[in-house]
Amino acid sequence: MKIGGKIHRFESCSSTNDLAKQLAEKNAVHGHVVVCGEQTRGKGTKGRTWISMLKKGLYFSVILFPSRPDLSLLPFSASLAIREAVLNELNILIDLKWPNDLMYKGRKIGGVLCESSFSEKEPNYSVIGIGINLKHKKNDFPADLQKRAGSLEMFYKRSIDREKILWATFRFLDKWYRAFLKREDHRILSKYLEASFFHEGEELKADVGGDPVSGVFKGVDKQGKIILDMNGKEERFLSGEILIKKSGRGLE
Repeated sequence: MKIGGKIHRFESCSSTNDLAKQLAEKNAVHGHVVVCGEQTRGKGTKGRTWISMLKKGLYFSVILFPSRPDLSLLPFSASLAIREAVLNELNILIDLKWPNDLMYKGRKIGGVLCESSFSEKEPNYSVIGIGINLKHKKNDFPADLQKRAGSLEMFYKRSIDREKILWATFRFLDKWYRAFLKREDHRILSKYLEASFFHEGEELKADVGGDPVSGVFKGVDKQGKIILDMNGKEERFLSGEILIKKSGRGLE
């Protein structure tokens, strides 16, 4: 079944990822999707809350049953699919900020959250949660986010059809998920770096275990780790091990 072969729609829910995980534990199959008009407890990375206002954004989760155990590049594949979908429908080329942010003109306009269940080292299922800000106005965001968050309509200046973005994302998710299953890792990483918000050679300031650090961005690897040149030595970090605080182009 292709992605979007069956869609479970809700006006409101706590989290599309939570509902998708419940369905995956029962009788859902590959490609089933949960879509909600709003999330009351939308989730971001590191326990953060994702603001999911009613009819302002696109909030959905896709259920997958991967046949390869290493899932590190699955979030990158999903991000590439969203980037192509937005370009195809709106002619807007978004940036991908490691590890899971969708950016445009320096503002965060969406994110990807992958959650998986394993039996030993084999995945039972994966859920890709996607949130895209479509129709938010500046004042829809909390005051502390108004300079850093945005929506596609803030730049597109015309009404955006939520369903067209949804179905375009399904099409490109099919494409990039196949690339992921075929282990086209070099292609995924190459395209991800082309789309990266961080530029190779750019100095980044970060926090590692409470300690401030800085390093020069060198890319990402097949394990999804960010690579920083720190005083002439390459260091690699998972997203849970480091918090990028600042780049040469401003705050996170």
